[in-house]
Amino acid sequence: MTTSQVTGEVITPRKQKVRPLEVLGRYTALFVLMAFLLLPAAWMAFSSLKPNSMLFGATPDFTLEGVSLANYRWALRPDGMDMGQLLINTFSTNLMSALLTTAFCAVAGYGLARYKGGLARALVAFLVISQMIQGPMIMVPWYQIAATLDLINTREVLVLIYQTLTIPAAIWLMAGFYRAIPVELEEAAAMDGCSKLGTFWRIILPLSLPGLAAISLYAFILGWNDYQYALILTSSEYSKTLQIGIAQVMNSIGATNWGGILAAGTIAVIPAVILFSLVQKTLISGLTAGSVKG
Repeated sequence: MTTSQVTGEVITPRKQKVRPLEVLGRYTALFVLMAFLLLPAAWMAFSSLKPNSMLFGATPDFTLEGVSLANYRWALRPDGMDMGQLLINTFSTNLMSALLTTAFCAVAGYGLARYKGGLARALVAFLVISQMIQGPMIMVPWYQIAATLDLINTREVLVLIYQTLTIPAAIWLMAGFYRAIPVELEEAAAMDGCSKLGTFWRIILPLSLPGLAAISLYAFILGWNDYQYALILTSSEYSKTLQIGIAQVMNSIGATNWGGILAAGTIAVIPAVILFSLVQKTLISGLTAGSVKG
């Protein structure tokens, strides 16, 4: 309820009338969109449980006839695709990338949010421009730098390159999140004798956990889905990632074992889905705070 400044009367806001047809239309459109997006993933998961002889047909088959875990055993066994090492490479690389992005942007985002001046505006412009210069146009310089530093075929080179992809957007997001935290909290802590570092560690950082969770998941999934950088910079058994391993198997024996390829694709999706499910609420609140209030 609000009070009119002219008459002093209490004004009760009107409740918006819910139209059943409008609600039905929204949910129908959402269902159609989600079905369009999820149908390929559902077909992949169902088909990964079937032998190769049952995979090819005029229409997708979602029945459970002939269900078997043979394709998954082939994908995970050493005498098959041996995805174990690929999973270790991918998970460790992207976990390190997410931790570094979170640690750096937790501090840099706070500085950008609290510092006012021409340097801050220049930094924002630099962050925006840096996002426009990515991918194939700088692949050759990246390769030359990695070769000079003897980082080819290492996980470290992927971690460093992923930072250039995640840090600009993550700093922007965290700056918006920090601006949503009242400055009065820091002033009250200073009056109580708390140092700048103590205020940031004890007050600001705990309040920013939703934003930190958002940028951590963003950095992890971005690296998990990367193909182009991993293709150019890694090829050894202890550095190449899932995306490269699956692509190599498709090019070599994919025509004879599509069931195993589909099983490998399903396994590759599962960790990202589980991680997203665990931090879904925190991620949404962090993204909303960082983008709307920034």
